[in-house]
Amino acid sequence: MSTDYGNYFEELQKINLAIRLGGGGSFDGTAAINSLKGDLAWLELYGSEQPPRGGVRPGAEAWLSVWTGGALCRCGARVETVRDDRQFSVRLVGDVKETQRREYFRLDVSLPVLYKVLDGVTQEAAEADWAADRKVFCRPPEIVPSANGPKVMDWDGADVSSARANLSGGGMRLRVSRQVASGALVKLTLFLPLPQPRAIYVVAEALRCSEITLSREPGTHYSLSLKFTMIADRDREAIISYLFNEQRRELMAKNERVR
Repeated sequence: MSTDYGNYFEELQKINLAIRLGGGGSFDGTAAINSLKGDLAWLELYGSEQPPRGGVRPGAEAWLSVWTGGALCRCGARVETVRDDRQFSVRLVGDVKETQRREYFRLDVSLPVLYKVLDGVTQEAAEADWAADRKVFCRPPEIVPSANGPKVMDWDGADVSSARANLSGGGMRLRVSRQVASGALVKLTLFLPLPQPRAIYVVAEALRCSEITLSREPGTHYSLSLKFTMIADRDREAIISYLFNEQRRELMAKNERVR
């Protein structure tokens, strides 16, 4: 029984795309579906991130994913015809996999994070502060690679290095240098190293905070678990899309090592 791809994808739709490049490596980017006829889709890449010249070749493996109806829909594909590095067709293959309960998908990542415990701040004041941050600090961050992960340059007068965190669309766990009481509000700025980098502003509630007894780093550190309580829908979707892209990148790297 063949899959009706039109139930999941449609013309003029924006999708996330991953392609295995000729000569090794892969490309992750964003594309628009210019046309869809059965299992054949013509795609056009857009944005500043583009694959290397001649990197997209017929027969290459590809993966398409899109959010629709509260689920992430993913499908495998093969590059069919290449007009140029930005426009080509893919033949969709196999079933479309739908992933529900997207907020609970978690992944260990390394990304720049700023946090501030809002001691003595009311819920109303925290919400007003959160709304103000989203209006004032709207410029995209400058994110560059470094030995320890992505790094933000000159954000509010200082650089922001990466930290390890366990992240989902509904909350996160990260290492902090002080004890935080359960129920305390914490203001977060997450810097997502996307093709178009984004700063995301969140207010979270502390669920638990426990001391890390085995650590190679000097000083006392704590593992802080947080639940996002104030976050824009589009920012939550950006986090989730980033996590699935990171997972896909890890799987592709693992497959390369196996090969």
